[in-house]
Amino acid sequence: MIVGKIIINSSPDKSLCHIRKTETFFERGRGLLGCKGLEQGDGMLITPCNSIHTFFMKISIDVIYLSKSNQILAIKHSMKPQRFWRSWNASSVLELMAGQARISELQNGDTLVWEPLQ
Repeated sequence: MIVGKIIINSSPDKSLCHIRKTETFFERGRGLLGCKGLEQGDGMLITPCNSIHTFFMKISIDVIYLSKSNQILAIKHSMKPQRFWRSWNASSVLELMAGQARISELQNGDTLVWEPLQ
């Protein structure tokens, strides 16, 4: 997995600082399974992806569905364990700690760009 950051609406001062991006089928399938918690600004970008589940997870997460142009299509706030959710038009999914989408003031239509950390 590569670690990077998400820039929100092309504003360098608005970012999520520790986002892991999946690179393999195995990483996409595993996602955050086994994760005991996330810190503020941490998350995982799963691409390609248009549906996720929280079966076998122990934590709630915010789920942000992104279009091919990296615009937010939908946000599922505080998705609890043992759930499934899909966005047919999404091409990637950003998973964050529960509450992070509101803290970061994310909204449908915002553009999120992932950049690797140097």
